[in-house]
Amino acid sequence: MAEATIAARDLFYKYRYMEQHGLPTLTKSFKTVALWAMDRMREETANGVGKKSFRDYEIVINRYLIPYFDTMPIQSVRYEELLKFGAWRREKMGREPKNSTLNTHNSALNRVFDEAVVRGLLARKDVPVLMNKGRNGQRRPDFTQGEYKTMLDSFPAWIEQGRVGKSRQMRELLFDYVVMLANTGMRHGTETQNLCWRHVTVFEETGRRYVELSVSGKTGRRDLICREGTIEVLQRIQARCADIAVMRFDALLAAKLDLPVFRLDDGTVSLNLRQTFKAFLTDLGLLECPRTGQQRTLYSLRHTYATLALLNDGMDVHTLARQMGTSIAMIEKHYSHLTPRLRKDVLAGTRS
Repeated sequence: MAEATIAARDLFYKYRYMEQHGLPTLTKSFKTVALWAMDRMREETANGVGKKSFRDYEIVINRYLIPYFDTMPIQSVRYEELLKFGAWRREKMGREPKNSTLNTHNSALNRVFDEAVVRGLLARKDVPVLMNKGRNGQRRPDFTQGEYKTMLDSFPAWIEQGRVGKSRQMRELLFDYVVMLANTGMRHGTETQNLCWRHVTVFEETGRRYVELSVSGKTGRRDLICREGTIEVLQRIQARCADIAVMRFDALLAAKLDLPVFRLDDGTVSLNLRQTFKAFLTDLGLLECPRTGQQRTLYSLRHTYATLALLNDGMDVHTLARQMGTSIAMIEKHYSHLTPRLRKDVLAGTRS
């Protein structure tokens, strides 16, 4: 009985000391807090205040954070343990993660720490400072203006070589898809898949017609302006789709139909354009980018748009960032190699 009394007294003084010094009196495993953090992100998303990045955070939490920290008390996750986690993560990935990857991992980890603070499991002052010492992102593969022209010139014959039926339709759709990506800076995938005819607007100012697209994807919804010639692309797609081919183009846009823009003749949406594009580039000998050593993909057309906008159009980085739905910092980071050419006259001493 005396031993129980002493133990109870010691426990009382321990908790009183912790309360007096602002220390958490409860302990939960990292996994428990991480699951709470994911529940909160899902709740915020359901209430319309979530972020697109929450999906990435959940992937990181499930794939890396919970497998490593698991039953470890949340209070035990300190700087030394984070260093060990970093080494474990490098081994699991098989490489040093990029800065952008570490930013996502750190943001996911901070969501867990924030949850611990909110629930009184961790004092704000005890949240470890997360570092980012990843490798810089590589230059991304794109197409030169000459290479892009080669693609456009080669498409008609390549389409004709396709078998009649779906194979030919895939090639025709790919042609229009490539032109749209290269002339808008849209993201292949989420933004193109979510684009419907109701998101397309054509307006006229000072005698010129403009195509405006309202796209939704990684960074939310934004409006962008297409380069000249994209009206013809949209009209070609319309003409191939039997259910809307009979409509006047302006009537189609006015109807605000909730139908995907990028679809085959029978109205189905194809998810295989990536493989078709790879086959096309392979046939042309353009699959590997000689400047980066990487294989080109449909995403390379977005980088082509950015490169040509900076070099040929003289577009400022602020406008380009808004058009592409990214930050000025990301534009400067990934296209800083263009700076000498952008300022060639000044650097050569021929213009002040």
